[in-house]
Amino acid sequence: MSKQNRFEDLLKAPPASRKQVAEQLYDRRYEDRLSGASRLPTKRRRKRIALYKAIIGHGHQCILELGCGAGDLTYSLVDHADKIVGTDISANAVEIAATREKLWSLWDDQIKKTEFKQMSALQLDFPDGMFDWAVSTSMIEHLHPEDVDIHLREVRRVLKVGGNYLIWCPNGLGHHDDRDAHLTMLSYREWMEKLARAGFRRFRSTLTSRMPLVDARFKIFLEKMLVLSRLTIMWSHLGVRNVLLVSTQ
Repeated sequence: MSKQNRFEDLLKAPPASRKQVAEQLYDRRYEDRLSGASRLPTKRRRKRIALYKAIIGHGHQCILELGCGAGDLTYSLVDHADKIVGTDISANAVEIAATREKLWSLWDDQIKKTEFKQMSALQLDFPDGMFDWAVSTSMIEHLHPEDVDIHLREVRRVLKVGGNYLIWCPNGLGHHDDRDAHLTMLSYREWMEKLARAGFRRFRSTLTSRMPLVDARFKIFLEKMLVLSRLTIMWSHLGVRNVLLVSTQ
């Protein structure tokens, strides 16, 4: 079965079987990535992780990463909180992540801060108000369109009052033509509307693709301008080809 057909199966799956289909799909995906488990992330990925770290900042109690994959961001945040939990729907991903701690040259007390759990992003097995930050990068676009609102409500539930959710994903308007695995492709405006309906507020994004954080309505303005101008090359230069949003519980 082709990869495209696998994702079509997930898109067509009824709600009752969607979790099982997703687990099997992403377990197969991470079987294909076992050969790269002994390598640190690419320079491009490390640059993006540095941006996430700058946005999140230090001095937190608990941080949650959703869709942790091989665990690169989870490990990178060890000095930013007392506890960092990485979750993924794939058991293979969680196993890979848990075995990669040696790549990061961490102290024992840093390793003790990290924990990896297999878990659906639609049903978070955590108490209410546990986390200061939740972060998902290249995850939320893989959710079934019918499940996104469920996910956002769950994230808001496990965040502390005033906690923040950082998402990074491709922009649905940003000219991504090779994204068969991405079932939910939305714009800045659409993501902000969904987050607001789930109870989030105070939307910020980076100025173009770098700090500082600014009012995310600036990115909506850029989207509109670029759609009207049809200057496709400028989506990347102005930092709107992908969505980076921070919202508050």
